[in-house]
Amino acid sequence: MNKGGVKMKALKFFLATLLLLFLAACNSSSNGSEGSASVNDGDVYTLKVAHSSAATDDRLENSLQEFKKSIEEKSNGRIKVETYPNSQLGAERETLEGVQNGSIEMAVISTGPFSGFSKSMMVLDLPYLFKNGDEAFEVLDGEFGDQLYEQLLQDTGMRGLAWGENGVRHMANNIKEIVTPEDLSGLKIRTQENQAHMDMISAFGGNPTPIAFNELYSSLQQGVIDGYENPFSLIVGMKFYEVTKFMTLTNHVYGVYAFVINEDAYQALPEDLQQILNEEAQTWAETERQMNQDQEAEGRKVVEEHGVTITELTDDQFNEFRDLANPVVQEYRDVVGADIFDLLMEKLEAYQ
Repeated sequence: MNKGGVKMKALKFFLATLLLLFLAACNSSSNGSEGSASVNDGDVYTLKVAHSSAATDDRLENSLQEFKKSIEEKSNGRIKVETYPNSQLGAERETLEGVQNGSIEMAVISTGPFSGFSKSMMVLDLPYLFKNGDEAFEVLDGEFGDQLYEQLLQDTGMRGLAWGENGVRHMANNIKEIVTPEDLSGLKIRTQENQAHMDMISAFGGNPTPIAFNELYSSLQQGVIDGYENPFSLIVGMKFYEVTKFMTLTNHVYGVYAFVINEDAYQALPEDLQQILNEEAQTWAETERQMNQDQEAEGRKVVEEHGVTITELTDDQFNEFRDLANPVVQEYRDVVGADIFDLLMEKLEAYQ
């Protein structure tokens, strides 16, 4: 073959290669969306989720296992979820510090410890605000909850994904039956590391003693504290009934959970995975709330079966506790921010 024929074949091969490369590039572009964030880059994103509730037979871990299964399926394995219950990654405050600095991607934490990170979140721990879950989530799933999470993001770099249910908090102790606020006089009552909770116990006449949640059982067992306040779901899940003698249905705080993620971890996800995460967090909220209601309904029976004396208050007795707590609520308007406080009161009034 002459040299001209060889050169012609080489040129044809070169042009064919360029054409194939061009077609491949066009095909890749057409399969992607506007922006590389939603293209499947083949990366797998591992999200650690920490919380302080029990590892077994508890609505929080059970609901997170449903969340894990669903989000891993919906993302085709591109998101892997690891759950760390029972304060395995630290007490609640330490867990939040981990989410803030990015060593832990996600957490589901009761709102109490958030007060040390964002003052506005303390509004949710003021006494006698919500009467029940319907009222609480009508407010939290709308404008007020969105604004509260926006403030949290600005203050901490933690993004709120959804609101879960912790339950109605009641007073419990190992000294005597509580019927009036005077019965709390001098008793050391464990509170969360939250000034609003401490001020409430002080208003009732008790001695507030902030202790990390993972130290509560041993503190009761050893007599470091006389009592505490928690919903039935946690008393059952953490087996606090084993170290409790008396419980009074004071209904003083309707507690919720905040499901949060480190903002850098969130932004590192492609857009399609962010959407899946957002959707599955809302599904988790519905699942967890129902599981909590089921556990609360069974909780009283379990507590009574373990020998705890349960006291129900008359309307007058209940009002005595509530009236003592009202000044605490008003004192915190400027602490949590007048705009947040007033918006909450506006939404509550509209709902009621």
